[in-house]
Amino acid sequence: MKKLIATTLALALTAASLAGCSGTSDAGSQNAVDADKMSQTQTVKAPKYVFLFIGDGMSYPQIQSTSDYLGALKDEDYWQAEPSLDDNQGAKLDGPEYLNFMNFESVGSAVTYDSNSFCPDSASTATSISTGHKTYSGTINMDETGTTAYETIAEQLKDQKNWEIGIISSVNLNHATPAAFYAHQASRNNYYEIGQELIASDFDYFAGGGLLSPTGKKEENQDNLYDLAKEAGYTVAMTHEEAEAVGADTEKAILVDENLADGDAMAYELDRTEDMWSLADYVEKGIEVLDNDNGFFMMCEGGKIDWACHANDAASSIHDTMALADAVQVAVDFAKEHADETLILVTG
Repeated sequence: MKKLIATTLALALTAASLAGCSGTSDAGSQNAVDADKMSQTQTVKAPKYVFLFIGDGMSYPQIQSTSDYLGALKDEDYWQAEPSLDDNQGAKLDGPEYLNFMNFESVGSAVTYDSNSFCPDSASTATSISTGHKTYSGTINMDETGTTAYETIAEQLKDQKNWEIGIISSVNLNHATPAAFYAHQASRNNYYEIGQELIASDFDYFAGGGLLSPTGKKEENQDNLYDLAKEAGYTVAMTHEEAEAVGADTEKAILVDENLADGDAMAYELDRTEDMWSLADYVEKGIEVLDNDNGFFMMCEGGKIDWACHANDAASSIHDTMALADAVQVAVDFAKEHADETLILVTG
């Protein structure tokens, strides 16, 4: 097995197993902590079901504002009380309502610079997550020269462990973050070529937004990517009815949300109605398709958190962060049945 799988999963497992451990300036105590870490790492069982949730554009401000919003919502007295300027009485908050992943056993932060920027983009940062390599902004799984391709963790799990692979995004399936798990392009804007790599990946489940430039650039008018996917054995579902029919016996599937909004992405959670599928619905369907005794890896991106932030739309940012947490809950519920075999990671 190549080094990347061992290193990536080992680091994740080590982080998960070391909740409560803390460093100290005392050398002897630090050595004891290090020895304890090594002992714990050696006894951890390797996961068989791995969920990676990425909130694109999500960091502490998005998480905290969502938590504060939910905290205010839960306190009915806060909304019903008459404000009083004279005696400073009336509305009173009880504090934030923590999102489910804020209660996970381990937490940490990362510095997200890339090869040429302290303010990187989704392509280079997702490349770091999926391959362990830094590269230029705008580049997907290629080195800075654009000539050397990096193999992704999803590709290795598929090829070396025969795991089933699922990729979900609330934005386009050939956008930078989902593409970073199956594509290798010097430019994130090579949407048609990225779509071709999506099909060639032979991954088992794609779901969420539509494909950008499905026939290439306007002047090119190339073969439609959806038709090519069908020819490659994919079941392509464009409606809720077709998506419902996809199940465990479906070999490979691409589910495109029936109610695409601007940019052929899923609608903002704030605009979603009860008859529309949520990000959590696509995770639930993904588990149904991918579940097997050998193992699976699922990446789910809440991509519209980032879109909302670019638009200075605080309300949409909060609601799409909530939507990601709802999707995480589906994995948490799955883990209750597979406690010793499931690893759930949530990051930005």
